[in-house]
Amino acid sequence: MHTSRKALNMIKYLILMLTFMCVVIEIIQIVVGAVLHRLFATYTVFIDNDFVRATHFLIAVGIVLVFLSIFGFAAIIFENVIMIFLYAGMFSLVVILEIILASAAFSMYNRVDSMLTRRMNVVIQQFHTDRFMRVSFNHMQNSMNCCGIQSYVDWTNFHPDRELPSSCCRRYEEGCMPHERGCHAPMSDFMGSRIHMIATGTTIIVVFQVVCIITAIIMGARLSLV
Repeated sequence: MHTSRKALNMIKYLILMLTFMCVVIEIIQIVVGAVLHRLFATYTVFIDNDFVRATHFLIAVGIVLVFLSIFGFAAIIFENVIMIFLYAGMFSLVVILEIILASAAFSMYNRVDSMLTRRMNVVIQQFHTDRFMRVSFNHMQNSMNCCGIQSYVDWTNFHPDRELPSSCCRRYEEGCMPHERGCHAPMSDFMGSRIHMIATGTTIIVVFQVVCIITAIIMGARLSLV
């Protein structure tokens, strides 16, 4: 009996430690989600809505898991079998949602290039007629030190009667000296790395959370036999 109690206490303290680590990880997830949302919002005209929704989902799941982990703390400390199994069950449901998010993020990562090509073509066409499109494209060219979609030649193709926007120019020497690279490549790297971060980060978190669920189930099973 003494040995059984000692083993149970070891499992209990292990789960408490894992649950605490879960809380820390979920807080980090919320912060990362908020930062990514702000970054995506800066370039909202160039990305599809589901990219922004992915950050909303990341934040929402993080908040739910923080409260769920606190519930798990109480269940483990009081050694309540029903609460522990309820905690493991609810945790499992949320982990399934995170697996869906990770799968969606990997899918989104694979279509970053085609999405940017499609959206950039729309924005550059409306550059001189839509103020929001103009501000967004200028901001991208300034922040990425780029010009056009594939190169500055795109401006001549889309607007042959217009001069290059000032945001295209890296310097002026008897006229505008445009950035040689287009904006598609740096934007693709920028967006792709952020989406990949969501996909891989969520996958790593899920693996850790599965360990938390398994240990909680083991403790619940042990308690039910005491």
